[in-house]
Amino acid sequence: MFSAGSPSPPTCSLAVGNWEASVGRIRAPGSRPGPAASRQKRHPAEWAPVGLGSHSLRSVPLVFDRGLWLCRGADSPAPTAQPCSPNSHAAPGPREPGRAWTDPGMWGYLSLLPMCLAFWAIAGIWTVFSLAVVNKAVNLTDGFPYISVCGNVPPQSCIFSQVLNIGAASAAWICILRYYQLRDWGVRKWHNQVILWTGLLCALGTSIVGNFQEKNQRATHLTGAFLAFFVGILYFWLQLFLSWRMKNLPQPGAPWIGPLRLVLCSACFILEVAMVVLHSWSMRSISAICEWVAAMLLFILFGLLAVDFSRLDGCTLCLQPGSGSLRPPPDSPTSLHVQL
Repeated sequence: MFSAGSPSPPTCSLAVGNWEASVGRIRAPGSRPGPAASRQKRHPAEWAPVGLGSHSLRSVPLVFDRGLWLCRGADSPAPTAQPCSPNSHAAPGPREPGRAWTDPGMWGYLSLLPMCLAFWAIAGIWTVFSLAVVNKAVNLTDGFPYISVCGNVPPQSCIFSQVLNIGAASAAWICILRYYQLRDWGVRKWHNQVILWTGLLCALGTSIVGNFQEKNQRATHLTGAFLAFFVGILYFWLQLFLSWRMKNLPQPGAPWIGPLRLVLCSACFILEVAMVVLHSWSMRSISAICEWVAAMLLFILFGLLAVDFSRLDGCTLCLQPGSGSLRPPPDSPTSLHVQL
C-alpha cells in the first residue's frame, strides 16, 4: 500500500508486508535509516537489493517530475527525493557538455520496442505479399504490385490491417518515449512538440492505410499513405536537423549511426518522390518497387531508435491530480509513480 509521510518534511513511502521502501530505499522496520541528506544524494545504482528469505526486493526509485512520463537513463542526472505533492515539478536538466557516456553493460529493455516494430512490420507486409501471390490476388506477370494492392482482398486484407494497426500503436508509443527523452536532454518544448506530432501523424496515417483499403476508400487511403510516408520521413529529418543544430545533444551508439541515418533518410525521400513521379508517368511496376523499398527504409529508421533507447534504464508513470480536482483523502497519496 502507499502511505504519505509526516507533514514536515513530506516524503513518500511504500510498505510491502513488514518491509518499507522510503524514498526509494528499502529497509526493515525498526532499523534506523541514514540521514536524509545522504539518502537524497545516493544514486539508484548504489541501492543494493535486500534479501527476504529465498527472494530479494529490488530498490524502488521514486522520481518526481512534471508531466506524465520520465525516461531515466545513463545520461540523466541522479534523482533526488522531492515532496510528494502536486506542486513538485522539478524537471531534470540537460546533459552536461563534455560528460562522458557510461557503459551500462547491456541495453535497456526499452530498446527492444523499436527493434520489435521493425521486425514486425517488415515480416508482416512480406507475409501479406506472399499470401496475395499464393491466393492469386496479384499476378506478378502483370507487374510488381503496390503494398496496398496486396492487402485489398481477404484474408490477406485482415492480416494487413492487423499488422499496420499494431505497428501504428508501437510507433506512437516510440514517438512518445522519444519526446520525453529529448525533453530530458534539454530540447526546447516547441521543437520537441513538432517532432512528436509529426511522428504521431505518421502512426495515424499507417493505421488509416491498414483500415481503409484502396478499393473501398481510395481518397482516405491515399491521405493515410501521405501521412505514413511523407510525414513519416519528415519525423526523422527533423531529428537529424536537431542533432546538427544542437552540438551538445547526446549521440548514443557508434559514430557511423548519424551518417547512416542521413543516408537512409535521403534515399527514402528520393524513393518517395520517384514513386509519385513514376506513378504519374504510368510506370506502375517501378513505382511499386520504390514504394516497397521506401517502406523498408522507414521501418529500419524506426528500428535504429533502439540505439537511442539503449541508454534508458526504464520509464516511470506519474499520476497527479488536476488543479480543479477534489482533494484526496488524508491516507491516499497525492502523487503515484509506477516503475515500468
